[in-house]
Parts: sequence; C-alpha cells; structure tokens
Amino acid sequence: MWKCKHCNEEYDFVKTAHKANHTRHCNQNPDKEKSYQGLRRAQIELVDKRLGIKRDYDVQCDNCNSLFTVTERESQFPKKEKYYCGITCANAVGGKAKAKKYYIPDEAAGYVRLAWRYHDRKCVVCGEDKIVAVHHYNENHHDNRPENLIPLCPTHHQYMHSRHKPLIEEKVKEYLKFKWGIGEKGSR
Repeated sequence: MWKCKHCNEEYDFVKTAHKANHTRHCNQNPDKEKSYQGLRRAQIELVDKRLGIKRDYDVQCDNCNSLFTVTERESQFPKKEKYYCGITCANAVGGKAKAKKYYIPDEAAGYVRLAWRYHDRKCVVCGEDKIVAVHHYNENHHDNRPENLIPLCPTHHQYMHSRHKPLIEEKVKEYLKFKWGIGEKGSR
C-alpha cells in the first residue's frame, strides 16, 4: 500500500510509474499546473524544432488582391495554393466558379427562370411572395423577353385571364412603365 502525500488516500500501485503519475496529477498537488505548463512548453519546443517557429507572412488575397498577414510555421509556408482575406472572398470565388459552371443563357432558360433573373419574386399587384406565377403580358407564350414576363400571385394571374382584368391592369401597366419604360401591350 502506498499513501499519497497530497491527498492522504491509500493506493495499491503495482508499478512505480503509476505512483509518480498519481502524484503529478493529484488534484491536491499544488505544483500540478506547473508540471502541465512544462509539458505544454516541451510539446511546443518539439513542434518548433520539427516544423520551425511561427512567423508572420504577408500574402495577397486571390480574389480582391488586398494584402494581409498570415501566421504559419516556417517549413509549412506556403501552406495553401491560394489565400483569401476572409470568408466572403473565399465564397465569392467558389460562387463565381459555380455560377459559371451551371449558368444557363437567357435563350436556353425557361421563361420562369428567366423571369426570376430580371424580376423580384413577388406579385407586382399585392406583393405576395410565397406563391408567384409568371404571366406573359402580351399573352404570346413564345415571347419570353423579360419585359413581357410579369410576376403575379395565382389570384391576380387569374384576374388577368378573366373579366376582372381591368381591376388590376393599371397596376401592371405602372409596373411595366417603372421597370422597363413600356407603354401599351409591350411596346416601348
């Protein structure tokens, strides 16, 4: 049996190393933190020796070309092929690549996708933004010019195809005039 000098508990250790470990890590040991600091210091020195000390390096953002400083170990610099000054620049580059890869030109895009490129996804009459349909203003379904596509909620889209059209037609005309400078039935 062995009695710890810090906590006065009795232990039955087989190896001397177990005794030393308990003494070093005992909660009652006043020098416990010092031994941990020494261990941390030794680990840092080992890494410094293997990879070099940390230094500041000036690098240029691959997106916005601004200069900024990174801290890296000597043998690891440059750690990356490209550096970005922040998450916004990093995402901008990824977003541009994705947009380029998946972009559909206006001629090939469906009329609904085309409408959302040029218009806000909300009804021009009431502002509904949950369910929005696209109306062909000149009622020619082959004319998919952005100025012919009008976002309307299902109710007001139905109005445009019914006897209630005069109730909302003025608002639609105002929207076309404001957005595209268009007057009567799609003419400029």
